[in-house]
Amino acid sequence: MNIYNHKYIAPLLISLLTAGCAGGGGSGQNLLGTVDSGLASVGQTAATGRQVIAAGTATTAGVPTTQAGLTDTLVSQLGVSQQQALGGAGAIFQAAKANMAQQAFANMSQSIPGMSEMLVAAPQVSQPLSGATSILGSTGATGTGGTMASLVSSFQQLNMSPNMVNQFIPVVVDYVSKTGGQMTANLLQSALTAP
Repeated sequence: MNIYNHKYIAPLLISLLTAGCAGGGGSGQNLLGTVDSGLASVGQTAATGRQVIAAGTATTAGVPTTQAGLTDTLVSQLGVSQQQALGGAGAIFQAAKANMAQQAFANMSQSIPGMSEMLVAAPQVSQPLSGATSILGSTGATGTGGTMASLVSSFQQLNMSPNMVNQFIPVVVDYVSKTGGQMTANLLQSALTAP
């Protein structure tokens, strides 16, 4: 916005110039110089304000707000730590990735900011920890064999009980339905219940 074209500045200038010219010849020039100086100051302030806003936007642009929303939701609803929320969500997405077509997972990932950070935070499980399968049966887990056993192992590495898997999944699926749509959430749910 050009400050000199603003609808309020023109009438102000006219009234100031008129008053200055009516008061005497020399004071009109001084008044005009004062107005020009004031307008330049306003213009500089506006430019500085735009730079501050742009810098603030650039700074916060690196923080995926919806990722914070997911982990914060997990923390507040389930009483886990931020790291457990991040790693648990990552473990769920990692398990889903193993059971989804590559393109389907890539499409889902695009709708979930911070996916790469969550995947990195997920514990690496080569084989389920001993006893994970027997624990799985006692938790009433809704998934099947390998997927759920892998999740139980990941959650144990994050110092969470195996029954937390079934508490995490609905929260994560609900989050995905809000960010990526119901069809994406259905794909995630199917991948988590795959054998």
